[in-house]
Amino acid sequence: MAKKTKYLTVREVQNAYEIVILSKTVHNELEEEMDSVMHMLFFQTRSHIQMDLSNLPYLPVTLLTKLLNMARDLRLKKRVLVLLGLPISSYMYLKRFGLIRLVFPSPAILRESHRDSRG
Repeated sequence: MAKKTKYLTVREVQNAYEIVILSKTVHNELEEEMDSVMHMLFFQTRSHIQMDLSNLPYLPVTLLTKLLNMARDLRLKKRVLVLLGLPISSYMYLKRFGLIRLVFPSPAILRESHRDSRG
């Protein structure tokens, strides 16, 4: 797996790989590292991908678009991308354009992925 990552942690969980973003801000190096890791997981595994976005206060539309494209590509391979800790603004964007089921394939996953309102 990814041995040296500066802005991400990657680990295998039950039936998926979990990517945790460690950075508090989105910048070019983070996006490049995330692209690299996600493409490696897409092509070298048959597992689902779970991404924890809890450390990011917001998600730029460009990054959200990349994630949606990856979710669509995974769906074509009968796999899913699940986003945990999605900022409310990004959730509302997905809801407005009818894209919720692309990253939340079931209501249970949607409930589990909501941010803790206390933190």
